[in-house]
Amino acid sequence: MRAEHLSFYRPIRQDVVALPPPPASLLEQVDAYNSPFSPVEDLFTPHDPPINWYALGDSYTAGPGTGEDYDDDKACARNVGSYAVQLENEFPFKSADNFNFIACTGYTCADSLIEARDVIEPEWADFMVMTLGGNDIGFSAIAAECLVKAEFLPGDCDETLAKAKGLLAATEFETNIYAIYDEIFAKMKDDRHYQLYHIFYHRFFNDVTEWCNHKTFAIRHPKLTRTLRGKMNNLSDALNKRLEEVAANYIRMQRGKASWSQASRLVAINPDKLTDEDGNTYGLFDGHRFCEPGVTNLKDPSVWFFSTLSHDSLQKRQASTPNRVAAPEVLTQTFHPKTAGFKAIKRVLQENLQKNRPAER
Repeated sequence: MRAEHLSFYRPIRQDVVALPPPPASLLEQVDAYNSPFSPVEDLFTPHDPPINWYALGDSYTAGPGTGEDYDDDKACARNVGSYAVQLENEFPFKSADNFNFIACTGYTCADSLIEARDVIEPEWADFMVMTLGGNDIGFSAIAAECLVKAEFLPGDCDETLAKAKGLLAATEFETNIYAIYDEIFAKMKDDRHYQLYHIFYHRFFNDVTEWCNHKTFAIRHPKLTRTLRGKMNNLSDALNKRLEEVAANYIRMQRGKASWSQASRLVAINPDKLTDEDGNTYGLFDGHRFCEPGVTNLKDPSVWFFSTLSHDSLQKRQASTPNRVAAPEVLTQTFHPKTAGFKAIKRVLQENLQKNRPAER
């Protein structure tokens, strides 16, 4: 099943007020993500080139709205600005690679499990990357209910958030993640050189600024108070924490297996809890979320998420498609990373791949 698509009214005009520029550290951060990345020799993969890999999971890998379509599957909305395509274009190893892009917008664990069983070729992939878990707690429906639903329509944001937290705490959530992990590792060779990189999600908001308290994503939609922003961020934190717990438990269950004895074959990446060279924790999208200091426009180019009916740095031709089943991508893309955000995720993956696939020969 695919997640619900967002619907909303014409966005309210946002007046820009001159405020101080963002901190120099944030500008340096952006420069770092835009700087060239040096590929290294692949001395880890236990066979001759190419390196084979899949990108699977949900819309946070598919990349709706980020440039041109990657293929003809309109419903899955795989786009060229996704971190996966950017990674393929700037592969962190000098070896040739074979890339298979099967992520799909709206996919849950159950959908990805079917995809893994039907599409992934046994013993072909050297590694896989994915985002997965958000649709299993109805993240799209939460955004629709709490952020872009007209105030006169029925529904209750707090009830929707409570339901999501219930789904997150349920044993079924953990079981579903385990099932996709099991299927993925069953499709790879039982050897420590074959890995899965599971990337988690992001906070949408800076929840301490005051200027956003009276802003909305559209006319007669919920105001982005600090309270509402905090609730949404808390859910993102809870989702990432739960995914961390599930991944850690799964790794513990592999103890005693020869292929896991030297290093974990599952690499969990929480982009809201990264560590710099000095040991400080930071979020990958810090300074680039909605409601950051220094701007008063929810569609400011510095924001790395799509707002309602907003545009990306890579423009997409919106050609009409007869009998199209999927919702227009300009709706689907809302609250997903833009190409610039995916560029930062790509850099984190480049670094993780080089770190976790070290020279051995």
